[in-house]
Amino acid sequence: MTTDLIHDRGRGPELVGTRITVYNLLPYFLDVTATEAYICRAYSLTAEQVAAARAYILNNPDTVLAQHLKIEERIAKGNPPEVAEKAKEIHALFLRFKEWVTERNREDEQEREAARAANGGSAKFPSFREWLAEQDSKPVQAP
Repeated sequence: MTTDLIHDRGRGPELVGTRITVYNLLPYFLDVTATEAYICRAYSLTAEQVAAARAYILNNPDTVLAQHLKIEERIAKGNPPEVAEKAKEIHALFLRFKEWVTERNREDEQEREAARAANGGSAKFPSFREWLAEQDSKPVQAP
């Protein structure tokens, strides 16, 4: 069933102009505490779009629920071992990068301290962090 608000581009029935499928919204429709206004805000949708998705689900319950169960099963399985291993490698690389940035900032700070000492206590140009700390330490003046 394709309407002017719902179409299928190969990912399942989705709202036209978005990448939001009816399967994204189904858990909200099944939750009695989720209001239409909440769904609209959470996904930046109009009430008409939410109503169209709800109508699609109500008109195609067997198809939608069968696909939803397949999606839930796939999520429950988690990532395959090779993907999980790659994620661990990337996380380790990210942590090394983070350490490198921290060390680089520490070295930059030491260089600035040395320049201050060589210039009689004041550097020619403060870093952004130094400037911001200086601004934060100034009292706020009323307009």
